[in-house]
Amino acid sequence: MSRPALELHNVSYAFEPDGVPAVQGVTLTVERGEWVALVGASGSGKSALAQLISGYLPRTGGGNRTGRVLVDGVDPAEAEIGEVARRIGVVFQDPDAQLVQGRVEDEVAFGPENLRVPAAELERRVTDALAAVAMTPRRLTPVHALSGGGRQRTAIAAVLALEPPLLVLDEAAASLDAASRRRLLALLRRLHGEGRTIVTMSGRMDELALAAPRLVVLDAGTVTLDGPAEPLRRDASARLEELGMLPAEPSAAAACPGSSGGGPAGPAALAPAAGPASAATHAPLLEARGLSYAFARGTELVLRDVRLTLYPGDWRLLCGDNGSGKTTLSRLLMGLLPPPKGTVFWQGRDTARRTLYDRASEIGYVFQQPEQQFVASTVWDELFYSPRAELRLRPQDPVPKELRQRAERMLEAIGLAGKTGESPYWLSGGEKRLLSAASVMICPKRLYILDEPTAGIDYGGVRLLTNLCREALGEGAALIMITHEPELFEGEPVKHWRMAEGLLRDEELSWSKRS
Repeated sequence: MSRPALELHNVSYAFEPDGVPAVQGVTLTVERGEWVALVGASGSGKSALAQLISGYLPRTGGGNRTGRVLVDGVDPAEAEIGEVARRIGVVFQDPDAQLVQGRVEDEVAFGPENLRVPAAELERRVTDALAAVAMTPRRLTPVHALSGGGRQRTAIAAVLALEPPLLVLDEAAASLDAASRRRLLALLRRLHGEGRTIVTMSGRMDELALAAPRLVVLDAGTVTLDGPAEPLRRDASARLEELGMLPAEPSAAAACPGSSGGGPAGPAALAPAAGPASAATHAPLLEARGLSYAFARGTELVLRDVRLTLYPGDWRLLCGDNGSGKTTLSRLLMGLLPPPKGTVFWQGRDTARRTLYDRASEIGYVFQQPEQQFVASTVWDELFYSPRAELRLRPQDPVPKELRQRAERMLEAIGLAGKTGESPYWLSGGEKRLLSAASVMICPKRLYILDEPTAGIDYGGVRLLTNLCREALGEGAALIMITHEPELFEGEPVKHWRMAEGLLRDEELSWSKRS
């Protein structure tokens, strides 16, 4: 009888010696050739398990692990790195955390080269892996020039090129467009049919979770459900909904962070430059007039003749395939990339003549990868970093009472009230996204731009994020949200822009009108 592909015996893990365990007493066996979907809400321990299985924790990331982890009979925290790489390939939730090379093909070749795969075999692996994720045309592209979805596909290809017998994917579909998700699902089905062992990790019952024959549900770091997927999905639907794995039935809107005590609170010094929008307000807040853009002179245009108008109180979803130009457009609108003169206008003024600092006082930007904007060592300090800077408070200065109350309500609203002293980097992927949104929205702005804020978070997290957005609209702000999942905002007062190959189309029909 062959040994299992993966064994966990009473495994617990905490990032700090006295910290709350991220994983508690997990016992799990995955046989060779199995496909197991591991699902759990934000903070349930999925990513920590992925890093324990890979050996990153505690070998490199530190912390304290108890219990036994075996991958094909060896402990990944103690075995030689090459031995682990021959047994398991892990695609982490954040692709930037595992991309190390300059060009796409170099990234995909990096692992097999380090395992001394012969040149002819190496070329075959790289070619096959790139084809499997439809990245062959981008083979020579610098990784940093790819979209978030392109970097995710590159990370998947880099793991495929290792040809590991056990493949673990932690929210690997979170940044992918619909076509790429379908392609990944077909690839996993093929690999499973060929006998590969697969473990997928998801924050909700997505395509990958629905496809797996076996379902394991995590809650607060422990296994709460484990069994054949179809009976579990059918008989435990109420429990899955309660845990945020399935969408809840429509109900009255939850209270917004600033809704208690007679409306949003916040010091006058942090108020928007103008009050909430009214029916009589017709002046555009933001305009793009014939915006075309290329990253370097003589290179292909990323955006072509983009024209848009945004008014106070508008909520727009910016949709489109990976690489269509969504993030580039958002960064030009914000000023993170310099727009050509005469193309982007804020309240009628050409933004090319304004500094990024000026625009940041009125526009808040939430990055696709939350870690890119974290600057503090605790959740509490992260939330207060921007208001302290705007109010020019010194470290020893007390936080104004109204601002503290607003922060406390926001932390309660996003489920982080009990984690104020923890490092933002130790939070789950979904918690990081909610914190990054709250850290921007704590200082009222005229416009918020959110880049893929729902990627990989559970349905409960989507509801919390939606509450933040409702409050912002109530304060008179406008919202632009880049997303591959517009269906998550069905029933909200949203309208669509759709990008395709650098062109923008205005889709007037809102989700609320379709239903």
